[in-house]
Amino acid sequence: MPRSEPRPKRAKRAPTPAAEVAAGAEGASLVEAVYHRLLHGILTGTYPDGSVLSELGVARDLGVSRTPVHDALRLLGKDGLVVRERNCRARVAAITPDDVFEVFEMRKILEGPAAELAAGRMDRRHLAPLRAAADALKAAPRAADWVARWAEFDEAFHRGIADASGNRRLAADINRYRLLHTGFNRVATDAAALQPALAEHVAILDALEARNGPLARDRMVAHIAAWQDHFIRHVPRPGGK
Repeated sequence: MPRSEPRPKRAKRAPTPAAEVAAGAEGASLVEAVYHRLLHGILTGTYPDGSVLSELGVARDLGVSRTPVHDALRLLGKDGLVVRERNCRARVAAITPDDVFEVFEMRKILEGPAAELAAGRMDRRHLAPLRAAADALKAAPRAADWVARWAEFDEAFHRGIADASGNRRLAADINRYRLLHTGFNRVATDAAALQPALAEHVAILDALEARNGPLARDRMVAHIAAWQDHFIRHVPRPGGK
């Protein structure tokens, strides 16, 4: 008998990505929601290594059309987490510690120079909202919604610096790797683990406010290196290895 292919485990019913995206949001937002749902399934074993992801089946399970599923699978393919076979089937490729290491090496290469460039371009209009959000998080570390507020702040912080670099291609590449990082955050962090990250963000803000490009670069690289180590140790492995 031919060897049967591993099948995705049936996930518990949960809100669809379409429901998670704000009312009226379209296009890239929905693609990112599907991307994160699939990435979460890969990291947690819902979609095991070697399982086939059918565009039609995933679209039906998540309550979306095939188009955002197709685009999300394409992004996962670029990240090396899905392999397209000759018959165009998408097959899951397990994430390894080497994959995590390489993602964060790319982030250091991209985001260090972006922070240095941004230090000469970000003014109070850009920095004040980030400082206010950081102060609010620091003031209420045990708030029930702390992790959700952190996620919003972290995204605004890194995207804001990337955009302020003034280099659109650099910002686009940074935001691509941020998609993976956000997925790692969802399965391998909690409020306690994120407290050091908040302090690192504040230190980077200090350098940006001082318009000290080299210091902003060095602190950004050190911040990413710390989380490289964290995620290598804590991102789930196939079979719990």
